Amino acid sequence: MTAPLVSPTTGEPVAVVARRNRLGLIFLIVADFSGTMALIISYCYLWSLNVNNGWAPNQQTFGNNDLLKSRSPLPWAADWPFWTILVLTAIATVVLWIGIRSMRGGHRGGLLGAALVALLVTLAAIALQWWQITTFPFGPGNGSYASAVFLLTASALAHLLLVGFLLLAITNRTRAGLVSSENPFQAKLVGYWMVWVCASLLLGALCTTFLKASPNTTPANFGEFSLFNPDAPAPSPSASPSPSQ
Repeated sequence: MTAPLVSPTTGEPVAVVARRNRLGLIFLIVADFSGTMALIISYCYLWSLNVNNGWAPNQQTFGNNDLLKSRSPLPWAADWPFWTILVLTAIATVVLWIGIRSMRGGHRGGLLGAALVALLVTLAAIALQWWQITTFPFGPGNGSYASAVFLLTASALAHLLLVGFLLLAITNRTRAGLVSSENPFQAKLVGYWMVWVCASLLLGALCTTFLKASPNTTPANFGEFSLFNPDAPAPSPSASPSPSQ
Protein backbone atom coordinates (compact mmCIF):
# COMPACT_ATOMS: atom_id res chain seq x y z
CA MET A 1 0.00 0.00 0.00
CA THR A 2 1.40 3.39 -1.01
CA ALA A 3 1.88 5.88 1.82
CA PRO A 4 -0.14 9.13 1.50
CA LEU A 5 1.67 12.08 0.03
CA VAL A 6 2.99 14.33 2.80
CA SER A 7 2.82 18.12 2.68
CA PRO A 8 6.33 19.62 2.54
CA THR A 9 5.14 22.50 4.74
CA THR A 10 3.45 20.78 7.70
CA GLY A 11 4.41 17.12 7.33
CA GLU A 12 0.74 16.07 7.33
CA PRO A 13 -0.99 14.18 4.51
CA VAL A 14 -1.75 16.50 1.62
CA ALA A 15 -5.45 15.60 1.64
CA VAL A 16 -5.78 16.64 5.30
CA VAL A 17 -4.09 20.00 4.70
CA ALA A 18 -6.18 20.59 1.57
CA ARG A 19 -9.47 20.02 3.42
CA ARG A 20 -8.44 22.40 6.20
CA ASN A 21 -7.28 25.09 3.79
CA ARG A 22 -10.44 24.74 1.70
CA LEU A 23 -12.60 25.29 4.78
CA GLY A 24 -10.56 28.34 5.74
CA LEU A 25 -10.97 29.78 2.24
CA ILE A 26 -14.74 29.25 2.40
CA PHE A 27 -14.91 31.21 5.68
CA LEU A 28 -12.71 33.94 4.17
CA ILE A 29 -14.93 34.30 1.10
CA VAL A 30 -18.09 34.38 3.24
CA ALA A 31 -16.60 37.14 5.42
CA ASP A 32 -15.41 39.10 2.40
CA PHE A 33 -18.78 38.62 0.71
CA SER A 34 -20.46 40.21 3.72
CA GLY A 35 -18.18 43.26 3.53
CA THR A 36 -18.58 43.61 -0.23
CA MET A 37 -22.37 43.36 -0.01
CA ALA A 38 -22.37 46.03 2.69
CA LEU A 39 -20.69 48.40 0.21
CA ILE A 40 -23.09 47.43 -2.60
CA ILE A 41 -26.17 47.83 -0.39
CA SER A 42 -24.91 51.20 0.87
CA TYR A 43 -24.41 52.38 -2.72
CA CYS A 44 -27.94 51.29 -3.73
CA TYR A 45 -29.47 52.75 -0.57
CA LEU A 46 -27.89 56.19 -1.07
CA TRP A 47 -28.74 56.11 -4.78
CA SER A 48 -32.42 55.37 -4.13
CA LEU A 49 -32.93 57.91 -1.32
CA ASN A 50 -30.88 60.87 -2.59
CA VAL A 51 -31.18 62.53 0.82
CA ASN A 52 -30.97 66.34 0.68
CA ASN A 53 -30.41 65.96 -3.08
CA GLY A 54 -26.79 65.08 -2.21
CA TRP A 55 -26.33 61.95 -4.34
CA ALA A 56 -24.91 63.44 -7.54
CA PRO A 57 -21.27 64.60 -7.50
CA ASN A 58 -21.00 68.36 -7.21
CA GLN A 59 -18.42 71.10 -6.81
CA GLN A 60 -19.02 73.39 -3.83
CA THR A 61 -17.55 76.89 -3.55
CA PHE A 62 -18.10 78.99 -0.45
CA GLY A 63 -17.92 82.76 -0.04
CA ASN A 64 -16.94 84.91 2.90
CA ASN A 65 -20.50 85.23 4.11
CA ASP A 66 -21.06 81.54 4.80
CA LEU A 67 -23.42 81.24 1.85
CA LEU A 68 -23.14 78.56 -0.80
CA LYS A 69 -22.18 80.53 -3.90
CA SER A 70 -22.15 77.76 -6.53
CA ARG A 71 -23.03 74.09 -6.81
CA SER A 72 -22.12 73.14 -10.37
CA PRO A 73 -22.44 69.46 -11.37
CA LEU A 74 -19.38 67.28 -11.96
CA PRO A 75 -19.32 64.37 -14.43
CA TRP A 76 -19.89 60.79 -13.35
CA ALA A 77 -17.02 58.32 -13.25
CA ALA A 78 -16.23 56.79 -16.65
CA ASP A 79 -17.53 53.25 -17.16
CA TRP A 80 -14.66 51.74 -19.14
CA PRO A 81 -12.08 51.48 -16.30
CA PHE A 82 -14.47 49.40 -14.16
CA TRP A 83 -15.08 46.94 -16.98
CA THR A 84 -11.48 46.88 -18.19
CA ILE A 85 -10.25 46.00 -14.70
CA LEU A 86 -12.87 43.24 -14.53
CA VAL A 87 -11.80 41.84 -17.92
CA LEU A 88 -8.12 41.88 -16.95
CA THR A 89 -8.87 40.05 -13.70
CA ALA A 90 -11.02 37.50 -15.53
CA ILE A 91 -8.22 36.90 -18.04
CA ALA A 92 -5.74 36.33 -15.21
CA THR A 93 -8.17 33.90 -13.58
CA VAL A 94 -8.70 31.89 -16.76
CA VAL A 95 -4.95 31.76 -17.45
CA LEU A 96 -4.27 30.44 -13.94
CA TRP A 97 -6.88 27.70 -14.28
CA ILE A 98 -5.40 26.70 -17.63
CA GLY A 99 -2.05 26.36 -15.87
CA ILE A 100 -3.59 24.30 -13.08
CA ARG A 101 -5.11 21.95 -15.64
CA SER A 102 -1.76 21.68 -17.41
CA MET A 103 0.01 20.84 -14.17
CA ARG A 104 -2.52 18.13 -13.36
CA GLY A 105 -1.38 16.53 -16.60
CA GLY A 106 2.18 16.48 -15.30
CA HIS A 107 3.47 19.73 -16.81
CA ARG A 108 4.78 21.87 -13.95
CA GLY A 109 6.11 24.43 -16.40
CA GLY A 110 2.56 25.04 -17.60
CA LEU A 111 1.48 26.28 -14.16
CA LEU A 112 4.69 28.23 -13.68
CA GLY A 113 4.20 30.12 -16.95
CA ALA A 114 0.48 30.59 -16.36
CA ALA A 115 1.00 31.97 -12.85
CA LEU A 116 3.61 34.40 -14.15
CA VAL A 117 1.34 35.62 -16.97
CA ALA A 118 -1.60 35.93 -14.57
CA LEU A 119 0.61 37.96 -12.21
CA LEU A 120 1.61 40.37 -14.98
CA VAL A 121 -2.02 40.84 -16.06
CA THR A 122 -3.03 41.45 -12.44
CA LEU A 123 -0.30 44.06 -12.07
CA ALA A 124 -1.77 45.83 -15.11
CA ALA A 125 -5.20 45.75 -13.43
CA ILE A 126 -3.68 47.16 -10.21
CA ALA A 127 -2.02 49.99 -12.13
CA LEU A 128 -5.27 50.81 -13.92
CA GLN A 129 -7.20 50.73 -10.65
CA TRP A 130 -4.75 53.14 -9.03
CA TRP A 131 -4.92 55.44 -12.05
CA GLN A 132 -8.71 55.44 -11.90
CA ILE A 133 -8.79 56.34 -8.21
CA THR A 134 -6.31 59.18 -8.62
CA THR A 135 -8.02 60.69 -11.70
CA PHE A 136 -11.67 60.77 -10.65
CA PRO A 137 -13.27 64.13 -11.62
CA PHE A 138 -14.48 64.53 -8.04
CA GLY A 139 -13.25 64.08 -4.50
CA PRO A 140 -14.65 61.71 -1.86
CA GLY A 141 -16.54 64.61 -0.26
CA ASN A 142 -18.37 65.70 -3.43
CA GLY A 143 -21.66 63.96 -2.73
CA SER A 144 -22.82 60.51 -1.69
CA TYR A 145 -22.08 59.03 -5.11
CA ALA A 146 -18.46 60.13 -4.93
CA SER A 147 -18.00 58.63 -1.46
CA ALA A 148 -19.61 55.34 -2.49
CA VAL A 149 -17.49 55.05 -5.66
CA PHE A 150 -14.27 55.75 -3.75
CA LEU A 151 -15.14 52.99 -1.27
CA LEU A 152 -15.92 50.50 -4.05
CA THR A 153 -12.69 51.22 -5.90
CA ALA A 154 -10.62 51.12 -2.70
CA SER A 155 -12.10 47.68 -1.96
CA ALA A 156 -11.31 46.55 -5.52
CA LEU A 157 -7.71 47.75 -5.16
CA ALA A 158 -7.32 45.81 -1.89
CA HIS A 159 -8.66 42.65 -3.56
CA LEU A 160 -6.31 43.04 -6.52
CA LEU A 161 -3.28 43.61 -4.30
CA LEU A 162 -4.06 40.38 -2.44
CA VAL A 163 -4.47 38.53 -5.74
CA GLY A 164 -1.09 39.82 -6.89
CA PHE A 165 0.57 38.67 -3.65
CA LEU A 166 -0.99 35.20 -3.94
CA LEU A 167 0.04 34.80 -7.58
CA LEU A 168 3.59 35.79 -6.70
CA ALA A 169 3.56 33.14 -3.96
CA ILE A 170 2.22 30.47 -6.35
CA THR A 171 4.89 31.37 -8.91
CA ASN A 172 7.70 31.02 -6.38
CA ARG A 173 6.31 27.85 -4.76
CA THR A 174 5.79 26.19 -8.14
CA ARG A 175 9.35 27.01 -9.15
CA ALA A 176 10.59 25.53 -5.85
CA GLY A 177 8.57 22.34 -6.40
CA LEU A 178 6.24 22.91 -3.44
CA VAL A 179 3.25 23.04 -5.81
CA SER A 180 3.19 20.03 -8.10
CA SER A 181 0.82 17.65 -9.86
CA GLU A 182 0.65 15.62 -6.64
CA ASN A 183 0.07 18.72 -4.49
CA PRO A 184 -1.92 21.25 -6.59
CA PHE A 185 -4.29 22.40 -3.88
CA GLN A 186 -2.67 25.75 -3.06
CA ALA A 187 -2.92 26.85 -6.68
CA LYS A 188 -6.55 25.74 -6.84
CA LEU A 189 -7.42 27.71 -3.71
CA VAL A 190 -5.91 30.84 -5.27
CA GLY A 191 -7.99 30.14 -8.37
CA TYR A 192 -11.17 29.92 -6.27
CA TRP A 193 -10.34 33.22 -4.58
CA MET A 194 -9.77 34.89 -7.95
CA VAL A 195 -13.18 33.70 -9.16
CA TRP A 196 -14.76 35.43 -6.17
CA VAL A 197 -12.76 38.62 -6.84
CA CYS A 198 -14.13 38.64 -10.40
CA ALA A 199 -17.65 38.35 -9.00
CA SER A 200 -17.09 41.25 -6.59
CA LEU A 201 -15.67 43.44 -9.38
CA LEU A 202 -18.70 42.59 -11.53
CA LEU A 203 -21.08 43.75 -8.80
CA GLY A 204 -19.25 47.06 -8.51
CA ALA A 205 -19.16 47.59 -12.28
CA LEU A 206 -22.90 46.93 -12.57
CA CYS A 207 -23.70 49.47 -9.85
CA THR A 208 -21.46 52.22 -11.19
CA THR A 209 -22.68 51.69 -14.77
CA PHE A 210 -26.44 51.40 -14.35
CA LEU A 211 -27.13 53.21 -11.06
CA LYS A 212 -26.02 56.78 -11.69
CA ALA A 213 -28.72 59.47 -11.65
CA SER A 214 -30.98 58.87 -8.66
CA PRO A 215 -34.62 58.02 -9.47
CA ASN A 216 -35.73 60.04 -6.43
CA THR A 217 -36.39 63.49 -7.85
CA THR A 218 -38.18 64.70 -4.70
CA PRO A 219 -35.69 63.72 -1.98
CA ALA A 220 -36.31 64.17 1.71
CA ASN A 221 -34.68 67.17 3.38
CA PHE A 222 -33.15 66.53 6.78
CA GLY A 223 -32.13 70.09 7.54
CA GLU A 224 -29.60 72.66 6.39
CA PHE A 225 -25.90 72.80 7.21
CA SER A 226 -24.58 76.10 8.59
CA LEU A 227 -21.00 76.97 7.67
CA PHE A 228 -18.89 78.53 10.41
CA ASN A 229 -17.19 81.84 9.56
CA PRO A 230 -14.97 83.26 12.33
CA ASP A 231 -15.08 86.74 10.71
CA ALA A 232 -18.87 86.97 10.77
CA PRO A 233 -20.33 89.33 13.41
CA ALA A 234 -21.84 87.63 16.41
CA PRO A 235 -25.62 87.89 16.71
CA SER A 236 -26.77 90.55 19.13
CA PRO A 237 -28.26 89.22 22.35
CA SER A 238 -31.99 89.57 22.70
CA ALA A 239 -33.19 92.30 25.06
CA SER A 240 -34.11 91.08 28.49
CA PRO A 241 -37.73 91.68 29.44
CA SER A 242 -38.29 94.69 31.69
CA PRO A 243 -39.59 93.92 35.13
CA SER A 244 -43.31 94.42 35.54
CA GLN A 245 -44.32 97.55 37.34
